[in-house]
Amino acid sequence: MHAYRFLALVVIIAWLFPAAQDPPPTPASAEVEVELAEAFSRRLSAAPGARSLAFELFSPEVDTAFVSPDGETAVLWLALRDDSGRILATEPGLALARRTDAGWQVLLPGDPAWDEAFAAVPENLLPLEHRPAPQSLELSPSSAAALTGYYLPWAAGTAHWLEGSISHFQSVPELGYPSCGIDTCRYAYDFTDQAPFPLLASKDGIVHASRDICADGSTTCTNYIVLRDTSGATYQIYLHLAQGTIPDKLKPGTFVRRGQYIGDSDDTGYSTSQHVHFMVVDSLWPGGDGYYWGRSVDIRFVDVPVNNGIPRNCYEVTRFPIYDGARDCLGDKSDPRNPANDWYVSGNVGAFPPEGELTRPISGAVVTVGSGTVLDVTAQASDDVRVTALRLVARVNGQWVEIGPKVSGKTGSTQYDWDVDLCAAGAFHGPLEVALRVWDYEGNVSSALSPRTIRVDHACPPPSSELRPAATFDSTAVRLNWTASSRAGFNRFELQWRAAGEAWKDSQMISIPGGRRSTWFTGEPGKRYEYRLRAVDINGQTEAWPAGVETSASLPSTCTADAFEPDDSPAQAFTLPVSVPAQRSLCGRGNSDWFKVNIEEGGDYLVRAVSHNGGAAVKISVFGPDGKTVIASGQAGGTGQHASVSFRAVSGRSYFIRIDPLLADLFGTQAEYILSVSQRAIYLPLVER
Repeated sequence: MHAYRFLALVVIIAWLFPAAQDPPPTPASAEVEVELAEAFSRRLSAAPGARSLAFELFSPEVDTAFVSPDGETAVLWLALRDDSGRILATEPGLALARRTDAGWQVLLPGDPAWDEAFAAVPENLLPLEHRPAPQSLELSPSSAAALTGYYLPWAAGTAHWLEGSISHFQSVPELGYPSCGIDTCRYAYDFTDQAPFPLLASKDGIVHASRDICADGSTTCTNYIVLRDTSGATYQIYLHLAQGTIPDKLKPGTFVRRGQYIGDSDDTGYSTSQHVHFMVVDSLWPGGDGYYWGRSVDIRFVDVPVNNGIPRNCYEVTRFPIYDGARDCLGDKSDPRNPANDWYVSGNVGAFPPEGELTRPISGAVVTVGSGTVLDVTAQASDDVRVTALRLVARVNGQWVEIGPKVSGKTGSTQYDWDVDLCAAGAFHGPLEVALRVWDYEGNVSSALSPRTIRVDHACPPPSSELRPAATFDSTAVRLNWTASSRAGFNRFELQWRAAGEAWKDSQMISIPGGRRSTWFTGEPGKRYEYRLRAVDINGQTEAWPAGVETSASLPSTCTADAFEPDDSPAQAFTLPVSVPAQRSLCGRGNSDWFKVNIEEGGDYLVRAVSHNGGAAVKISVFGPDGKTVIASGQAGGTGQHASVSFRAVSGRSYFIRIDPLLADLFGTQAEYILSVSQRAIYLPLVER
């Protein structure tokens, strides 16, 4: 208790009297930094012995350099570039340099002269991470029990990359590591992404101190926020934050809820690229450029699914010793540096989700948009940080579905007005429940706000169609084709026909499935017919009939028989060899064609009549050897469609086939079909016993 009170006193004094802190070091000039980088490169080239695997995967380079006031000593911050060319987002490695008559000489951790040289470095040249704890601070033994209830410090449902944890304190001299000691960094975590991201409090706490006046990318000034846990014994430290992003209301002493926005990650201070350095400490002291440091303690994240809540990346668990039993990662251990590894999804739900209300359309409104207009939407929305987007949602099949554009948030305004093309979202017709969805900067997504039911009078405009010129043959069958469009989708088409000079009649109409774009029409020989078409969409919205005739066709009254007539009885039947097709025409009206098939090998046979031209379609009758007994029959499904039938035959016998037109009026010189008989293999399923 006495140690804790003394620590609090130290912290208060440091906060009240910041001028007592060491002045920040001065970065080396560009010319000197080039000299130091060349000296570092020479030192690496001269390193004796085998290099570590870490050195093979990462290339160290000078990120920043600081020179002592007397110009004799330099501290080098080392960034690590991986094999993909990316700079790791973490705390730098550290190297030292001394000026000699031969130029700069670089020392790495572990070199014989390292300890002496390190002890002689002016303290203000060293990051706080490399300075000893204040001598006046009594560090009691850390509790062995892990602290629980912490969440990853970003928005629920989003993922960021774990750059490192135990890698902070591993000894890899040629990379300048450790970047901080195991006593302070054992439970420190670096999280990063392609760009800075909003940070949310990992757990409830009280603001102890903060700063966000440092320019982004500054190496001599660190932005941070420190939250004292509600237990009073531990502190959450968030380092390297972006300038001007910590909310003004987060003054010292302010209570912060878990999930509350506390600022953005960035790259200020002792850092090689944008990230957040997060840890919980049981001791706390200021120093360096004025940020805070301490001894990290074992915490467990509720939303980390491995290692009982301890995050690790795949490189760490495969290349370094195992600490705290944490031997698992999120990804492929056989490929530890795969960029698909180590993405941790947060469960940290924002403390203050955005609010909003639809103001138009009002509940019960009848919305008529089928004419091609859009739905006018107005709303108001607000958030404790800022609204980033709004969107209309509609309940479809029991689920809220986002529809229309996602509208960007506006600074300084809570009022929004936009249009939604309902038809683009669905063919709505009838009651529709709509609501508002709002996104905020922290990553919160609201529920469906201010739901209400409106009535939509056909969200989509009526369908349209157009008949093309009729395709005619020397046949009483006409092929009709059309084009059509509908944003809702088609239920059916209705084709109306009439003899020339007659009136349109509802009884003279053919209904055609919505997926079709053509059909056959068979009429009476010698007549001229006129046609028109309309479409009906899936909601029953019907296109208006065209004002006049869209297309017409004249049908022949006679035909020229094929060369195989007469073949109108069993006695006149044409002998059709098995597997040899025969082409015939349907001529004249109601005329039958007879065929005889001599079977040499008994078994199952298939008779197939293919519609070849002019909309030919037939009925098939198979007779026994007497030419009278029907043993099988079948027919086409409609004009222009094929027909087939199977029968079982006995070897050494003859069978007869009669072909009749499907419709009595269906005939013509070009109403042609192709008939074939083939042996059919019947496959039965194999049943295991």
